[in-house]
Amino acid sequence: MGFVSGSVTFRRYRIEGWNRADIDDAFVEALTTCAFGRYRTAADDGIQLGWVTPLHVLDAEFAGEKISAGGFAHFAMRLDRNTPPAAIKRSYFEIERLAALEASGRDFLSKRDLKEARDNAARRADKEALSGAFRRISTYPIVVDLEKGMLYFGSASTGVNEQMQRLFIDTFDVKLFTMTTHDLTVSMGEAHGLTRDIEDAKPVHWISPPDDTDGEYGGLDPADRSFLGREFLSWLWFHVETSEGVIALSNGTDALLSVVNQANLRCDFNLSGAISVRADAPARMAESKAALASGKQPSRIGLLLASRSGEWSLSLDGPSMGVFGLQIPKDESAEKDGSQMLESRCESVVNVCETLDLVLEKFVCLRFSKQWEEEHAKIAMWVAQFDPSESKAAPRLASAG
Repeated sequence: MGFVSGSVTFRRYRIEGWNRADIDDAFVEALTTCAFGRYRTAADDGIQLGWVTPLHVLDAEFAGEKISAGGFAHFAMRLDRNTPPAAIKRSYFEIERLAALEASGRDFLSKRDLKEARDNAARRADKEALSGAFRRISTYPIVVDLEKGMLYFGSASTGVNEQMQRLFIDTFDVKLFTMTTHDLTVSMGEAHGLTRDIEDAKPVHWISPPDDTDGEYGGLDPADRSFLGREFLSWLWFHVETSEGVIALSNGTDALLSVVNQANLRCDFNLSGAISVRADAPARMAESKAALASGKQPSRIGLLLASRSGEWSLSLDGPSMGVFGLQIPKDESAEKDGSQMLESRCESVVNVCETLDLVLEKFVCLRFSKQWEEEHAKIAMWVAQFDPSESKAAPRLASAG
């Protein structure tokens, strides 16, 4: 599973009401109660889910030694989809329709005949579904930092994350809070006395909005601050290209960043769509620079990130703060068994997230400070140099918030 070896993709959650510092009998019993095969089946959508151990997809017999990795708990959610594919339903209906047409001796079927054919096809598909003919089995790893009450879930799918949240809440009787850019920004705002500024914030752009727009993101939720994620990535990109990517953090250390592998950019004004640039140094490609100059901002970028805690390669989604394809260097400091290696990898996941949060904090504090207008002007001038026709730098900070 992802946290054990290879690259890791995950989303983070803060667990409210968590009071389990270790894996005790109550912890194991809770997982056992909601293990796969014991947890209720969501019959309406053909989905069955529950917990399994990290050993394999069929192991739902929990014990502390199976899921313990030092200060972390490691297990998995199994999710089975048992719904007939649409192509199968259509095929069964066509079979029933042709059979009814042949039996009737007519050139066409009545509405009643068609309904009966459709019902017969549905019953056949449902019967096969009950036998498991269409079962698709998936597992998704979970790591819980027991002391800090943080959850790392190995899937970026919104639907799968929703299923996991329901299952985890039912299992442990707690609340889960996402750790997206919006959530982190609000939390940082409370810590730094910036709550009102963040509530009043509006998106900023690096070029003047086109005449036929109002300067806002299309369909912007007034309560959502995820647009700050794109601004955050733009700011990172700017510092990588102009300041060698060195960012001083609030804990007295530095982070060093480089943009690598990929850059996904979307139009601020929903006028020209999105592009994806894949290259060793995507920030320096002509396509990326032209995209910035046309009013796009990055929604996801590949990063090399280094701090005193380690060095990592990953892709970071700006709005969700989801981490994709995190490459964790092998710990060569000592000989470790499987559990120790997993604990080391989990600690590395925690370290990279804490480093990213510190970098985001640096941006948030600048974004809502008196220095932001000057910073905005610098970024706008930097973007303007990529426009071959004329300068389109935003002449003023009209929508800084």
